[in-house]
Amino acid sequence: MRELILIKVKQVFGLFDCRTNRKRNPSLEVMKSHPDLVIRVKDVTLGEEKRNNMNSEKRKLEKTRVTEAACALLNSGGGVIEIQMANKSEHPVEMGLDLEQSLRELIQSSDWQAFFETQQRGNHFYIFVKSWSCGPENSSAKSHICSQNSSLYCRSGTSVIPMSSTDAFVYLKSKKSVGCGLTDGRAPPVKIPRVMHQNSLESDPAFEIFQRKKLEYGQILLFPESIQVEFKQFDTKKALDYIKNIIPEYVSAFANTRGGYLFIGVEDKSRKVLGCPKDNVTRDSLERVANEAISKLPVFHFSSSEEKVSYKTRVIDVFHEGNLCGYLCAIKVEAFCCAVFSKAPISWMVDKENDVIYTLTTKEWVGMMMAADPGKRGEFFLLCAFCLF
Repeated sequence: MRELILIKVKQVFGLFDCRTNRKRNPSLEVMKSHPDLVIRVKDVTLGEEKRNNMNSEKRKLEKTRVTEAACALLNSGGGVIEIQMANKSEHPVEMGLDLEQSLRELIQSSDWQAFFETQQRGNHFYIFVKSWSCGPENSSAKSHICSQNSSLYCRSGTSVIPMSSTDAFVYLKSKKSVGCGLTDGRAPPVKIPRVMHQNSLESDPAFEIFQRKKLEYGQILLFPESIQVEFKQFDTKKALDYIKNIIPEYVSAFANTRGGYLFIGVEDKSRKVLGCPKDNVTRDSLERVANEAISKLPVFHFSSSEEKVSYKTRVIDVFHEGNLCGYLCAIKVEAFCCAVFSKAPISWMVDKENDVIYTLTTKEWVGMMMAADPGKRGEFFLLCAFCLF
């Protein structure tokens, strides 16, 4: 019966078997000899005062492990987080405000009690976690799966904004309703808006700068940042690392909105062209880092299309008093028909057959997020249909 259900999952959502090779979470332990699903998290400091006095990196690591365990249980029918306290205490202690806030952010609600209850027994602290499907249905826009990070971005004014799970759900619903292809062989309807976006980009004053072969150091660009223009400046020896880290979010945001230009080598407040110093980067290294970062971005289509992100990269020479002093890296990104992720979404589940905790692939995450009947989704994944209280 279990194998039949897994086959049904593949047929309905196009998902992979839970036993395929995915990223697993070695820091969390699934307890085997319990009637309920129990995840053990070792060595966590509890209590507001104790946590405030902790090393910030250690506090963040502990918070991440507890949040990952909660996410996995919310998506796997509910269960219990067993925390082994690092600080021994004969008296009851509160969990800690940073841990509470992390769980509130996870469920995207102030109604903490709708999903969690706590109890301390000696040096063990228990968080009882309900199933995500047992939570209050306040809106038809509620996401069908709990996620730590959707890894989807959009432009809002001159800012890059990460989409919450709810934002991502609404966004994906809108993309699915439009579709990115037809089954009768005709041209997909997205081609018309794509041309409109392309014309919009090429009529933007940024396009003229994008076409240049050289610029002058200190030259002030005649256009500001906008929903379709972003300026960045890196002049350190680690410039390539910074560029590699920012490209996924900015390209995802532009592609998921109206398209746009990312100019790396322009100071944002003054709009001055400074370039990345040639002592720190080369033309080839800028092109390589940009192309590699964009080629790795996960994309999702609501059709059989295999189209990737449409973009162009140009490296423009920057001269100072007639001498080459650096380079400006310009990336032109077209609006995308469906969804461009900065990386795979972060959403954990429990493989109950093998007692491991793993992350969903992008394809699986979208499939579960967009499932027409979230209740049946849980059945397909062998989730326990129970609420703890």
